[in-house]
Amino acid sequence: MKYLISLGLLLAAGLANAASYDCTVTRKLDFENVYQPAQMEKYKFSARIHDSDKPKVDRCSIKPNDNKVTCDSYDIDRVEADKHVGYKKFYLFRSQYDIQLFPDMKFVENNGRGGIAFGTCKLL
Repeated sequence: MKYLISLGLLLAAGLANAASYDCTVTRKLDFENVYQPAQMEKYKFSARIHDSDKPKVDRCSIKPNDNKVTCDSYDIDRVEADKHVGYKKFYLFRSQYDIQLFPDMKFVENNGRGGIAFGTCKLL
């Protein structure tokens, strides 16, 4: 029990400071698709959250034609932190995009066009 409390406090403290996270998508769906494991392996969807004074999110995947990882980078308009649960939510207003990072290092990404992705992050 002490270990779980210490781990929770450590993760919450990590979310409070400037940090970057590498987030791997493990489940993805939209209006037309529930992405299958083969698609997840092929495209290797991910996000990088840069939580700093000028927060950014990079959305990445494999470009099928040349088998290279490509990323689109977005400046975040607003960050909100929940004091009670400890998650952070990063908003990009113009595209209605948001990504939530939880103290247990899980994340939820809403791409603003009807797609949602879930996964796990690690501290870079």
